Amino acid sequence: MNKEKAIATCNSIMLIGLVIYALCATTSTSGISVGVALAFLGWITRMILTNRFEIKGIALNLPIFVFLGMLVLSALTSSIPILQSLDKVRSLGEKVLLYYLVINGIRDEQYIKWLLVCLIGSLCLLAGYEAGQVIWNPMPEKYSAMIANKTLGGCLGMVIPLVISLTFFTFSSWKIKGGLIVSLAIMIICLNLNSSRGAWLGDICALIFLGLFMNRKILLGLGVVIIISLCLLPKQQMYRVVNMVNPQYTANLERIYLWNSALSMIKEHPFLGHGPGSFQSLYPKYAPDVPEETKKKFYPPYTVGHAHNIFLHLSAEAGIFALLAISWLFMAIFRWGWSVLKHTETQWSRILVLGLLACLIDFAVHGMVDYTLAGKTGYLFWFYLGLVSWIGRQNSKKMLRNGDDLEEHLSPER
Repeated sequence: MNKEKAIATCNSIMLIGLVIYALCATTSTSGISVGVALAFLGWITRMILTNRFEIKGIALNLPIFVFLGMLVLSALTSSIPILQSLDKVRSLGEKVLLYYLVINGIRDEQYIKWLLVCLIGSLCLLAGYEAGQVIWNPMPEKYSAMIANKTLGGCLGMVIPLVISLTFFTFSSWKIKGGLIVSLAIMIICLNLNSSRGAWLGDICALIFLGLFMNRKILLGLGVVIIISLCLLPKQQMYRVVNMVNPQYTANLERIYLWNSALSMIKEHPFLGHGPGSFQSLYPKYAPDVPEETKKKFYPPYTVGHAHNIFLHLSAEAGIFALLAISWLFMAIFRWGWSVLKHTETQWSRILVLGLLACLIDFAVHGMVDYTLAGKTGYLFWFYLGLVSWIGRQNSKKMLRNGDDLEEHLSPER
């Protein structure tokens, strides 16, 4: 096999890995790991064959590396075993790796379309199955299991704004539009039954963003969907809506305890924190005194793994420097995304970027009341960011070929 064929094989392996990831993105953690590992194998082999380091010059490198560096530094000074803390950094590093795999693994726009088909299709099937279980088997345990599945709610919240953008604002055949409309309806029904309030809030903010920058009719549609949902919500889900801002409601009260405990942890180790992965083991030490009867009502159990807030959790585990790093990263992401949007030429790419930015808004808002940086939603975050950065990279290449140096306009650090 000559070198060109070997490189082509590596490209195919990367694409297969990304397709496996997209198919499993909302359904299987093991599948996600297999897809990422396969794509990584193809990427490493290609870099060896081409003798080219394909990380150099990629958008957002600086804030990403500073953020990861702060986590490593915190792990080295951790209050828990260093290897345990470093394992948490490795877990986050796998998600960041997906960002680089997407940018370097996609060869043209058609690849993106196939990946989105895999992502949306698999989530639609999962949402249909889960919603069907509740609708056709209306038992209390089914409702409780659906409400408890926060990962499903988070994934739905991060995909629905994208589906809305692709459904109503891109030129597609009626077959494609029909499939997207059916998928959207199934996902909205499932999200209502799931009643992940963080995802609800995130999607409301995301759709307001789309309404302001894409079409005001989205705001009208959002209002209609909210009214219909409130009229049709089952009693158990409606109870969660009514108590959305009630501080004595069990789920809200638990978050207040978690946030206060995180603040106490920050005060004790403000600069480098207690180490990644330390919150779960140290929470009982910092938790306020709560009556045993109150503890029994909490869900998830009293010994939780995170602070239900991205920024407080990272500050407690890795210190205020990690907080500054993640804040810089988020600001750079939206500045970069907006720059890409302004210089995107085709309508489909522009709609896609707007939809992806709306999904990232959902991620950030939902992250105020949950730790969305972990698990499937964490992978989706870096996957979406990779898609936006790939489009921005293609814009830069086109402009350079035309002799117009627009790198400075597309630079996130500008």
